[in-house]
Amino acid sequence: MNMNDLMEVWRSQDAAPLHGVNETLLRLALRNDEAKLQAQQRCEQRVAYGMAAFFVAVMAVMVGFMIHRRDGGMLTRWDIGIPILGAAAALFWPGFLRRSHRTQALREQKFGESLREQLERHLTRLDYHARRFASPMHHLFTNLPAIVWSVAFFFAMVRLNQKPGSEVWTDPRIWAVFGGSLVLAFVAVVVSIHRQRRWIEEELTPHKRRLETLLREIEE
Repeated sequence: MNMNDLMEVWRSQDAAPLHGVNETLLRLALRNDEAKLQAQQRCEQRVAYGMAAFFVAVMAVMVGFMIHRRDGGMLTRWDIGIPILGAAAALFWPGFLRRSHRTQALREQKFGESLREQLERHLTRLDYHARRFASPMHHLFTNLPAIVWSVAFFFAMVRLNQKPGSEVWTDPRIWAVFGGSLVLAFVAVVVSIHRQRRWIEEELTPHKRRLETLLREIEE
């Protein structure tokens, strides 16, 4: 049983505060809700780490190909700088998530084990997710690294093919591929933001309000 199920039982009884809803069930429902949020957070981190490892590996392979194509010749600063930029952008995303989650975990340590404090801790966690998914800065820091990596990958491919700079900036096919990639990335970001904000409006915010109502009843 989760908190939403428990609140439905409570409301269906038209009960006085906590009448017919004992503290053990409340604690169990809170633990279930917290476990679900933590599982989502761990999944998000695993995806970030996995994608970062893949992106860094791709850039390392690109450098290897460049060395091979030049038959051991000297690499230019662009040959090295572009993959390094892509790898750094890939590593920024999991680093940002880790720092954000750790800061939130430190905030939650101040709460004790009473039922009221457990509710307050859970509300603090819901606030954290609501703020970060609604924040433009959060979306900037989580989506921009992938876009930077994509741009770095594109130009690394150009360097791998040893195209001269004049051809890069004048060939309409290259601009078409580059522009199309940016448009696709932008659409993916917009869809992601829309889905996250819809989750906040349809699920997280109503759930948070129910918990705030329960907390007021407990305090009374």
